[in-house]
Amino acid sequence: MSSYIVPDHHINTLITWANRQGQASRQVTYWWQGKHRNFTDDVERCASVLYAENVRSVNARYREATPGDGFVFDFVRVERLQAVDIIKACHGYQYQASDTADFEQSEAYAMVQGIEQAAIRTLPGYAESRAWCLDSRVAA
Repeated sequence: MSSYIVPDHHINTLITWANRQGQASRQVTYWWQGKHRNFTDDVERCASVLYAENVRSVNARYREATPGDGFVFDFVRVERLQAVDIIKACHGYQYQASDTADFEQSEAYAMVQGIEQAAIRTLPGYAESRAWCLDSRVAA
């Protein structure tokens, strides 16, 4: 299948959503280089990391040399998006950014994993579920 650089809006949406969730006191963090990081400190850098990794992936796949810098972050409207939309957007991004051998060791991968996990935690019924540790007392 072909690989492409996702639209700026895609990256801006992921980072805006993570930032807004973090500002609403919902933890949206990722583990990178030995510590937890968040999306509220430097949204421009976070967006640039995602963009650069996507470009690096496309360059690797097609043996190109497109520069991975110069991304400009803009906040976008995310109010109408559901958690499942964010999860799907994470999966779409990962598919487009995974054409390098070390993608799963990259900061971009850690970021998208953090966003996806935060979106999962906001799914209806997740917080109320008793299935954290299943035993015979928790009905299947």
